[in-house]
This record gives sequence, structure tokens and C-alpha cells, in this order.
Amino acid sequence: MLEEAIIEWREAAVAEGRSQGIVETRALLRRQAARRFGTAAGDALALLLANEEDSERFATISDLVVDAANGEELLRRGRSVLVHGNGG
Repeated sequence: MLEEAIIEWREAAVAEGRSQGIVETRALLRRQAARRFGTAAGDALALLLANEEDSERFATISDLVVDAANGEELLRRGRSVLVHGNGG
């Protein structure tokens, strides 16, 4: 009984940590995009990422923040990553 409770607690803690990490990653990507391309691009990226949870896609979007020439390119390629799974 106690062992089952500990396992459930651990699983809940891991899920909560993952959820918090996703929220923080979205916020960081928004901040980076806003700093590089302006608030509007950051806000638009935040909307694109609102339901995203995949760490590989987050990493790809992070690369796009660095590689894109402007906010429009970031958002266009970001949509492609999120919809099609590629860098567009």
C-alpha cells in the first residue's frame, strides 16, 4: 500500500515537472523571439507553441530563432515544423 502510494506520488511529481518544463520552454522561446525580432514575433510564436509539448520540436524552433533572417521567416518555418515536422 505505501509502496503504491510512493510510486503514484513519484509519477505525479515527474508529470508535474515535465509540465512545468514545457511551460518554461514556451516562455523562453517567446522571449528569445521577441528579443531578436520584436514583441509581435514573440507573441505570435507563443500562440504557435501554445499546445506544443514535443521537446524535439522545441529544439528545432530554438534553432530557427537563431537561424531565421526575420520574424516572418521564423513564423513561416515554425508553422512548417509544427504542422509538417520539418524546418520549412
